[in-house]
Amino acid sequence: MKTVKVLFTVMALLWLVITAGCMIPVSLGLTPFLFISKKYYGEWILFFFACISAIGIFPLGFLYRIVKWEEFESYLRHVSLNIDITGNIVVGALLNDNFITEESTHKFGVTQETISDNLGENERDQTLTEFGKRFTNLLSVFDFDHAKKSIVEDK
Repeated sequence: MKTVKVLFTVMALLWLVITAGCMIPVSLGLTPFLFISKKYYGEWILFFFACISAIGIFPLGFLYRIVKWEEFESYLRHVSLNIDITGNIVVGALLNDNFITEESTHKFGVTQETISDNLGENERDQTLTEFGKRFTNLLSVFDFDHAKKSIVEDK
């Protein structure tokens, strides 16, 4: 197991070196943004660094977790939940325009909320569009009443 740890650590460090190398042309490509808005230049750099890092580090971490196999079911649940929360933030505006009516008070894109939670709240309040209803029905094929079961009451 010690050899596996060393191997994965070396691969992760190698990927971070590759990421740092990729960031040089990305930073140069974003130079016009520096002149347009210094405020957002740093945000763009952090965003691209996170994306490039994730492309290599996430699969390595996932494979390593498979090899370790400790509490793997719990690990998958946590990863799935965080992907759902991230998806809600990333595609929130798109979902707001296509899945819910304008009368809805439960908007997508809110930090720390899942897509399923928002779908469930809007299904309960009957503010889903036809497309939103179809998507919710699709989820129910895999997990009956998934959206309604996913509702977490806001504080």
